[in-house]
Amino acid sequence: MSQPYAPTAYSSTASFSATTSLRSRIPLDEEARLYRTSAQRDLYESLAEIYAIIVTLDFVEKAYVKDTLPQAEYTAICNRLLAQYATILRSPQVAAEFGDLDTFRQAYDIEYPSAISRLRIGIPATVENPVASQPAHQSSFTQSAPSHTPMQSNSTGGSAAASARAAADATGNFITFMDALKLNYKAKDQLHPLLGELMTSLNAVTTRDFDGRAKIIEWLIKLNAMKATDEITDEQARQLLFDIDHAYKAFYKILE
Repeated sequence: MSQPYAPTAYSSTASFSATTSLRSRIPLDEEARLYRTSAQRDLYESLAEIYAIIVTLDFVEKAYVKDTLPQAEYTAICNRLLAQYATILRSPQVAAEFGDLDTFRQAYDIEYPSAISRLRIGIPATVENPVASQPAHQSSFTQSAPSHTPMQSNSTGGSAAASARAAADATGNFITFMDALKLNYKAKDQLHPLLGELMTSLNAVTTRDFDGRAKIIEWLIKLNAMKATDEITDEQARQLLFDIDHAYKAFYKILE
């Protein structure tokens, strides 16, 4: 018949000795702190900010999906959160402690799938899958199908002027990005902001899915997954230039 477990005198003495030794090293009258220096404090505060961004972004994503947050507000808030996230991770100390998104999730037991997915993509849902804006005075039940024609005019001509300006901005962003590649820009922090600006300006012109648009989003996601100082290879740069040039020509066709 097995005997119930009971600690031996040796193990009891060892346990008491270890506990006494541990207590002697912990000042019980001092507040427990995660940091001892200002650098450590800044590091933990930055990690806390990242955690807060993830929680907030998850709430924003769900609000947009439930249609309780308008497109314009969602886009502005999402862009700001993504920019704050990227800015915090530009610090080498924070980036080293953060590791990557999966490491951070496991370390702090984070379960916010909507936010994690958006951080991986790196652009708002309204940029990834643009939807034509609905006029405020028009009911969603009576609204006709949105036009894909980028150049529209009203009786005053104001809408046509705005569309022409948006098309000019998009064209300029195409040229700027291709020039950056020709000038040997290869780092994520050089290319990703320019490509994001290009995608945003395209959506201001039209929500139509033209040939090459999917490639731009694909490159945005690929660049977003890189570290700020990581660079694309010469082969990738050449392919990226080809894809953007192809998208530019396709975009120009829908303006005709």
